[in-house]
Amino acid sequence: MTHACVTTIDLLRHGECEGGLIFRGHTDSALSTKGQQQMQQAIDAYPGQANWQQIISSPLQRCSVFAQQLIDCQNHSATLLVEPGLQEISFGDWDGCLTEQVQQQQPTAVSNFWQNPAEHTPPNGELLTDFQQRVVHSWQQLVEQHRGEHSLLISHGGVIRIILAHILQMPLRPLSYLSAPHACLTQIKIFHQAGSPDWPQLIFHQPLLSSTHS
Repeated sequence: MTHACVTTIDLLRHGECEGGLIFRGHTDSALSTKGQQQMQQAIDAYPGQANWQQIISSPLQRCSVFAQQLIDCQNHSATLLVEPGLQEISFGDWDGCLTEQVQQQQPTAVSNFWQNPAEHTPPNGELLTDFQQRVVHSWQQLVEQHRGEHSLLISHGGVIRIILAHILQMPLRPLSYLSAPHACLTQIKIFHQAGSPDWPQLIFHQPLLSSTHS
């Protein structure tokens, strides 16, 4: 099968953040020193970084600050684009709270959320279907705008899981089955051919060896 062109998008999850184990959705935490090191280690080990034509980032600083550093400190020739639709899901009243504390105070609600987030939204939180819609919309726009190019997308665990579920045509309920630890690097290629639907493929999904799940 001959393809007219191929779009390559590498996805990098941010590293560890300051503030401990919290529901870190829209909370704008900074990277910890370890988190910066995790992301740099993932980038340094990846030979394809020289091919990036643009670096696309969530607006939250745990992604955007490192993205800017890639441009500034390493004299990278890629351009930086900030995409608001790629920020993490909002956990509503839980956002920014320690996960252990919320678990102690609302054990049933937390358990229901982790088991079936599509049906059990945190109080005043973002519906998973709404989150899916905005992430997939942003993803499809990026694929179309950067057709045939090679991009790096720096974002969040939830965003990466939604994108993987989208291209793999998975239902929303088992999203937690997809691991996306800190500084995990993923590559997706989208093959385009006139007269045929786009053909996305997951090329690799590689956690940093020293990273932990969260």
